[in-house]
Amino acid sequence: MNLEEITFGDQVAENEANALSKYFVETHVWKRLLKGEVDVVFGSKGAGKSALYTLLLDKKDSLYERNIFLISAEKPTGKTVFSDISSEPPTEENEFIALWKVYFCQLIVDWLIQNKICNGSAKTVKDKLVEAGLLEEENTIKRLLTSAKHFAKQLMRIEGIEGGFGIEGGITGKITFHTPNQELKAKGYSSVDDLLDMLNEYLCEIGKTAWILCDRLDVAFDQSIQLEKNALRALFKVYRDIEEYASIRLKIFLRDDIWNRITQEGFREASHITRDITISWNSRSLLNLIVSRALQNPSLLEQYDVSSGEILADYDKQKEFYYKMLPHQVDVGERQSETFEWILSRIRDGLNSTPPRELIHYYNEIISQEISEQDIANNNVEDPNIISRSAIKNAVHEVSKARVLKTLFAEYPEFKEDVLAFENKKAEHNLETLCSVWGCDSSIALTKASKLSEIGFFELKTAKDEKVYKIPFIYRFYLNVIQGKAY
Repeated sequence: MNLEEITFGDQVAENEANALSKYFVETHVWKRLLKGEVDVVFGSKGAGKSALYTLLLDKKDSLYERNIFLISAEKPTGKTVFSDISSEPPTEENEFIALWKVYFCQLIVDWLIQNKICNGSAKTVKDKLVEAGLLEEENTIKRLLTSAKHFAKQLMRIEGIEGGFGIEGGITGKITFHTPNQELKAKGYSSVDDLLDMLNEYLCEIGKTAWILCDRLDVAFDQSIQLEKNALRALFKVYRDIEEYASIRLKIFLRDDIWNRITQEGFREASHITRDITISWNSRSLLNLIVSRALQNPSLLEQYDVSSGEILADYDKQKEFYYKMLPHQVDVGERQSETFEWILSRIRDGLNSTPPRELIHYYNEIISQEISEQDIANNNVEDPNIISRSAIKNAVHEVSKARVLKTLFAEYPEFKEDVLAFENKKAEHNLETLCSVWGCDSSIALTKASKLSEIGFFELKTAKDEKVYKIPFIYRFYLNVIQGKAY
């Protein structure tokens, strides 16, 4: 068959928004999110957070039938709207809290204006935002965020003057951060919390609910760890303030390693976030994902004369179909693993994470490798398979390269030199061999090893009362790491 026609889809959800709904696996996480039971979705990089976000946007019409309207706080693709924050970042957490609250007010009011239902108390909020220069006739989320940033900075500066006595006459729009005193209230001043209260009450009156989607937070504030910490801790404090509202909900999609980073020094709000869920995958759900994507290829359905609905209704048939496409084993032998588990072991990191993004990349690379083999008339495919063992083995090199260069070094450039020190070395190390590899004493080596274990470069084990640091397969191939112990 013509393998050029076969694809397992794009590994990046944002790039396949139109096709995603066709083969998306409706997981427990997705169902709870769609029902409105979940506000915060955690997951590792590539676990599927953006897929959920993209699918929510795809379901906006059916959600609107439930009187839920979606507002994205970020562009789904391209340069993040937060990219300019680092040039003049908020200097304190309260400034970021003000920024988030003003921005969410802007987004809701702008949606109401666009849909010609900005009336009552919502119009009062709109007038205040217009007077403050926070809304214009034509708005983009980039423009809204920029004006919110400048306004929050100005607000914090003015409210810092003599405990807030410099407010009157110093800022337009009569919007304050803290609750205004009776004198200021009488003159028409409202806090940002008052504005959110008014919007929530208005949405309750008209029977609608706003879901504000916050995704791509891993790239929004990647200019600085401190900036990221301030921004995201402030976002979760705002989430807690808004949580009591019936008609305004934040839906936050965040990598779990970033959550751990911003809370490692303690974060009181963390224990109060209960409407959260973590995306997790096991071998069965990952096989279901790959088979679901394979069944979107008409040529495969024709080749094997199968019905996608019938296969997806029975896990055993999914596994049977998978092993029609691929051989049962890559390394043949009684003690060798089956092909699917063999591939999972090649993409699993030291934290035992097997993200769908890497898996999809692997299967597309398998197809590419098989095409390359057949281009030189080296066809080793065994009937009824469409893929050979050699193509499966060869695919691991490109996937490993992408993981090291596009994820490990891109996300953690500070560890690049320490990682490259393992080129052409053995896969398993103890503290003594780590000291030798890095040329440092044991205390420094232990600190480095701990950090590399936290990001999944090492799989941490214990053997004979000492810690053993094992480099997973996903990193071995690009670095040419050799199987075995260095001690």
